[in-house]
Amino acid sequence: MGDITAGELLDNFVIMQSIRRFFNYIGCAFHLGTNMIDTWKIFWAQTKNLRVRLYLARHHPEHVFSLKTRYGRLYFRDNFGDITNLANLFYHPAYPVGTLEGPGVILDVGGNIGLAAAWFAFHNPQRELYCFEPLLPNTEMIARNCPHAQVQAVALGAEAGTTTMHVDPDSVMAVSIPMKWETSAASFEVMALDDFIKAHDITKVALLKMDTEGMELEIFKGAMKTLEITQQVAMETHGQERHIASLDILRDSGFSIESETFDGSTGMIFASRQA
Repeated sequence: MGDITAGELLDNFVIMQSIRRFFNYIGCAFHLGTNMIDTWKIFWAQTKNLRVRLYLARHHPEHVFSLKTRYGRLYFRDNFGDITNLANLFYHPAYPVGTLEGPGVILDVGGNIGLAAAWFAFHNPQRELYCFEPLLPNTEMIARNCPHAQVQAVALGAEAGTTTMHVDPDSVMAVSIPMKWETSAASFEVMALDDFIKAHDITKVALLKMDTEGMELEIFKGAMKTLEITQQVAMETHGQERHIASLDILRDSGFSIESETFDGSTGMIFASRQA
């Protein structure tokens, strides 16, 4: 029996990844579905990107569809990105934050289409929740997925002004880091989080969630006073330098790091302020 070639190893890896993804779709569908019909619809929606890659289907980004789940009805555009966040936020929750204790609002920085906000609102229905998202098509989706949220169509940064970010053709993400696919430059209004907190007389933040595609450090520069009144931080980081710097900022601001991971390109940090 001959040695396995690098190409064969790669093929086996791709096959195993596809099998794991398939079973993840099944698990997610059964976890979220309230009956067999809804379970099937959730499973089928998750396979769309695979079916597109196999030339068995096409995306229609202008079309919005919904899925009935145990967390309520959720809305998605028929593109390459929206549905991929379903399992990440509701089956293997990226932000495993349940009912929050103590006073304070929730700040969702980098709201995307509002799935994380819907998760937070489900567990904290009486708590004020603010979403910050610069892409207008995404803010319209937040209004569908989390009507409870107060949406701010603005980017956050070190100070008020404007910034240029890279936007994909379907307006799924606005990023400041290199992307694998085609993007175009777009200008966005910028606000400092500290200015927003002051303008809205917010004195306590129960949870600050951040997923800002490379803007983490710039946002922190304009949010140092906000961190002083924040109880918990849950954030995604992009790049090792930003990950390490974010850890340092949080520690210097009086937070204890509950957990942190970094896979070589992106990381997750969960931090809390000790009572």
